[in-house]
Amino acid sequence: MRFYKPEHARAGDTIPFLHDGVFHVFYLKRYADDTHDVPETSWWHVSTTDFADFVDHGVAIPRGDLDDADYSVATGSVVKIGDEFHAYYTGFRRWPSPVGRQQTVLRARSSDLITWVKDDAFSLVADESRFHPDEWRDPFVHFDAASGGYRMLIAAQRPDGPVARRGVLASASSPDGRDWTIDEEPFWAPGLFSMHECPDLFRMGEWWYLVYSTFSDRTVARYRMSPGPDGPWTSPADDELDGLGFYAAKTLSDGERRYLVGWAVNRVAGSDEGRWLWGGNLLAHELHADSDGRLRVCQPAAAKAVLQSRTIASEALAADLAAPAGHATQTLAELPRSGLADLAIEPTPDAKAFGIELRVDEERRHGYSISFEPAKHRIVVDRVSRFGFDPPLDVRPWEVEPGPLELNLEFDGDLFVLYVNGRTAITLRGYDTGGAGLAVFATEGSLRAAGTLRSFAEPPPRL
Repeated sequence: MRFYKPEHARAGDTIPFLHDGVFHVFYLKRYADDTHDVPETSWWHVSTTDFADFVDHGVAIPRGDLDDADYSVATGSVVKIGDEFHAYYTGFRRWPSPVGRQQTVLRARSSDLITWVKDDAFSLVADESRFHPDEWRDPFVHFDAASGGYRMLIAAQRPDGPVARRGVLASASSPDGRDWTIDEEPFWAPGLFSMHECPDLFRMGEWWYLVYSTFSDRTVARYRMSPGPDGPWTSPADDELDGLGFYAAKTLSDGERRYLVGWAVNRVAGSDEGRWLWGGNLLAHELHADSDGRLRVCQPAAAKAVLQSRTIASEALAADLAAPAGHATQTLAELPRSGLADLAIEPTPDAKAFGIELRVDEERRHGYSISFEPAKHRIVVDRVSRFGFDPPLDVRPWEVEPGPLELNLEFDGDLFVLYVNGRTAITLRGYDTGGAGLAVFATEGSLRAAGTLRSFAEPPPRL
């Protein structure tokens, strides 16, 4: 089940951790369907070796009672210290709380990653002279080779300044990973966003990367890069790791491949017009780095191999469109409920726009388009029947490359993930079921397209 989602609930922020060659993904379980929302979560646990099939291990860290500091158990990280696993997590009190302080960093311990015991003697709270006590969350703990100890990054806010730009990453230090001291200076305080949620720090090749998610500008996962683990942190031209359909991503690596694990957004009442809902399906991308350090977001090779092995039908796709002064579209095939499509699109240099359409009907009253606009260096994700005064679903920057465009599409029901040239990921939740066509189009230009569509057998039952 590539896009894992718990039954009668939504999967939120992930806490991925590798142990003995198995990817363990702890996640925040939101006990709500897509008609409503509830704020409280607990840590639940699944594991996988390929991000295609998952084993469900049930609840890991349950939320506390009404007046506990962890009435809701929220995001954190897992680290192994000696023979013991430590989960550092955020405790949210019920709000408003009669005793104040909404967020606290807490800890649980385990010998096997399955059974966890809360450490009631431990808590790490914000220094209110420097940080807002109600914005103190998402601890990321890692071993710091320079000091021989451990460092914790914490998503925090300054207590003053422009509201949308107060976000900082605070840091704390520990010689043994057990007793912590908040550092005098923040780890990173760029004055760009209101928060840097779900921070993650790692090295890949010659570069260090800082991954985090924001909601004050665009609700997306971003990254910064540096030659060293302490910065300075610089931004590539395109710092987004996906678009508005993907959030709260963190990473893990098996030493050969690094994965970016987050969740695909849902909307209220299963409607494209519904408001953004926290949580949805777990989704993993694969990360690679260019020679200059910029990250590429790719289709996970292991997951694709598993899915291809379940192919029950395949068909060739081909199109040749010409619309030098207008618009042309051609339906290639009918999309099954779930499958893969690999497509090469070669437009003429003069094409103003071109792309693919998903689950469209013959009159193009239903469905979605992903449009590449070379002159504007952008990708527009949209509904095919949108009126001009409504905003598109998303607009992404696009670095135009010579040659055919290689598109790799995964889809299951209302969820689509498109990988562009092994570099860019676009996650789209589309609830419109009025059409089923997969099509290509060209506006004021021409294109050729060829590829393969694969349909899947039903996945094995959840374990």
